[in-house]
Amino acid sequence: MAFEIAWSPKAIEGYNAIITYLEENWTEREIRNFVKESDEVFALLKEHPEMFQKSTRYKTI
Repeated sequence: MAFEIAWSPKAIEGYNAIITYLEENWTEREIRNFVKESDEVFALLKEHPEMFQKSTRYKTI
């Protein structure tokens, strides 16, 4: 059973900041690679959330 990833506003802001940095300093190829690898990690997280450490700040996550 796959879980859903809930993005916090801070997480969205951070991810977008990374994309902006890549757009300003790297090529389209690196941006595509980053997004592809990120999507692969997100897919793993959805299927196997126990692979990652639980949040100590947010107890319900």
